[in-house]
Amino acid sequence: MPLVYIQILRFIAATAVVVYHAAGTGMLYFPTADNKAFISLLPWLEYGGHGVDLFFVISGFIIFYSTHRANLTPGKFLRRRLERIVPMYLLSTLFIFSLVLLLPDLFKQAGTLDLSRALKSIFYVSFTDGVMPVVYVGWSLEFEMYFYLMVAVLLAASTNAWRAVTVIFSAFVIAGQIAAVPAALGNYAFFVDALIFEFVLGILVASIFTGASLGALAWAAAACALASLFVVTPGSRAVTMGLPSAALVLAAAYLSRIRLQPSMAENALGRLGDASYSIYLVQVFTISAAGKVVAKIFPALHVGMFILLATAFTVFAGWLASVLVEKPLLSLSRSYTARNSKRPVVTAVTSRSE
Repeated sequence: MPLVYIQILRFIAATAVVVYHAAGTGMLYFPTADNKAFISLLPWLEYGGHGVDLFFVISGFIIFYSTHRANLTPGKFLRRRLERIVPMYLLSTLFIFSLVLLLPDLFKQAGTLDLSRALKSIFYVSFTDGVMPVVYVGWSLEFEMYFYLMVAVLLAASTNAWRAVTVIFSAFVIAGQIAAVPAALGNYAFFVDALIFEFVLGILVASIFTGASLGALAWAAAACALASLFVVTPGSRAVTMGLPSAALVLAAAYLSRIRLQPSMAENALGRLGDASYSIYLVQVFTISAAGKVVAKIFPALHVGMFILLATAFTVFAGWLASVLVEKPLLSLSRSYTARNSKRPVVTAVTSRSE
């Protein structure tokens, strides 16, 4: 069943993050007193960055929803996730790294970007140095990759991978609330960050929606993790943003079930949701470029107009990148995999003449 409103939520999440970054960039290029006053009247813009929290919950929901009844091997599961996120991210990282090498004066990060940082970005381990990836929004993809790897490992090691993921991530979150644990782990406190609980929330929502039981142990573990967050860090994003995001995802799932024949407008927004990954990535280029170009042409532009222009430009560029780059890359990687999987297995036989 197509979940059009889940796709619409993905578009909303990506656009919210774009608006948040466009507002920040706008204030860098148009820092007038009037613009500062205007931004101060819109404190809700700060919440745009929490579109990432919505993405994490959606990710937990979609991965469970699409795989809990499928007979996927751990390798096939992981391969399909890698095919989905790696090509565009790799291309974006290499593109920025190349630009920094060729045009260092255009980038503030040029002095801190070297081959080691690029490689850690490509392999989703920038967190080990406590720095942002080359593509700065890639920090969230490192959490996504962590989730995918954990699911793949548990698909291989457990008869109930989803219960195991829920229990283990919940245990990690509880451990992360013990002050000595993050202090001892340093940069590797990434593994017990409360944000991973948002994937658990997505799994729980999908369990409710599909009627697939996770078992009492999984729910008890999640409840304990949530209780620890309420007690130790009640202001945690996993609480203040994760819980509302989970409610939105659950509502969107049920609304999708009702709207089996969505309108043209709903389908159009759903298609933009299909492009949400590209929109999320291209903002790294488009918002900064828009700031540089627009500030030269219209130096006195109102920051609100800049936010609108930069957001519209980014959404269009992301949709175009999805159509011209992301989908062809995905099709290419999956066709390559399909061709290789159909090759006959050749058994090595040692000849007597050797």
